[in-house]
Amino acid sequence: MSAPETSLSSKEPLEPVHIHGVSDTSSHLCLPVERANEVCELGWGEVHPFGDFGTEIMVYGPRDEEELEIVLSIIEESLNFARTLN
Repeated sequence: MSAPETSLSSKEPLEPVHIHGVSDTSSHLCLPVERANEVCELGWGEVHPFGDFGTEIMVYGPRDEEELEIVLSIIEESLNFARTLN
């Protein structure tokens, strides 16, 4: 069973992150509460309106290569968060 604060889904399997479609390249993901707040305060995303644990955020889609690298590193943090608690 996955730690619920690391998953966007209440069902198995674990879903620490998902990327929206071709026209909306934002990502929903889970991070530790303090880091999720920091990412939002830095302007990279916003709190997920349906979050239950304070770990769920939406990260804006990248507009260029530099932003892509940053967004990918945030996604990697989410995957590591999920692995750490599961």
